[in-house]
Amino acid sequence: MSETVVEKPHPVPAKSRPLSGPAVATLGLALVAEALVSLSVLVSLWGPLTELTAQQGPRTADWWMLGLGPFRVNANTALLIVVVAASGLGSFVHAATSFASYAGKRSLVRSWVPWYLLRAGIGAALAVLVYFLLRGGLFANGTDGNATNPYGFAGIAGLCGLFSKQATDKLREVFDTILSTKDEAVEERQRQTGVTIPGPAAPVPAPTGSTPAVPPAA
Repeated sequence: MSETVVEKPHPVPAKSRPLSGPAVATLGLALVAEALVSLSVLVSLWGPLTELTAQQGPRTADWWMLGLGPFRVNANTALLIVVVAASGLGSFVHAATSFASYAGKRSLVRSWVPWYLLRAGIGAALAVLVYFLLRGGLFANGTDGNATNPYGFAGIAGLCGLFSKQATDKLREVFDTILSTKDEAVEERQRQTGVTIPGPAAPVPAPTGSTPAVPPAA
């Protein structure tokens, strides 16, 4: 009688194992804390910011947050803080949607924890870069924060946090178009479309040897 060989199951890598219940709860609380801090900054700073950006508004204002303060801020500083806070809300919406989906299916693995922890930082960095680009490109030199619209910048910052990957891809496409050479642009188009773009026709070389004699005119 032949002996039946039972194969042992391969061990699951640690990074691919689902998170335990306490770990999932801790990560969820961290995401909620991120949203609460961002919302607190927006709510507490929005009043002073609207006063600073109004016509004939003051140069500085006092800012109180969660019983801390007062912090003396001007329009530029307050607007930059609002941009970071709005991007934090957008990042929370993106991360919390994914977290709820995977945690509900009990398929949230350890390797995804850094992704959730870095969402806020990535969104904030991208929002600040886009804010600087917009301020530098849409406003003349010497224009201070009193001549800006905080609603537009806060909305753009929130979208940068919510759609950070799409915003990064779009910025890469813009800079690839601006900075790439003609040959690089053709290669990139061929790679995206899969169609080979023919180059310019090579010039026909002149015939070598002696030039045939021209018959004399009659």
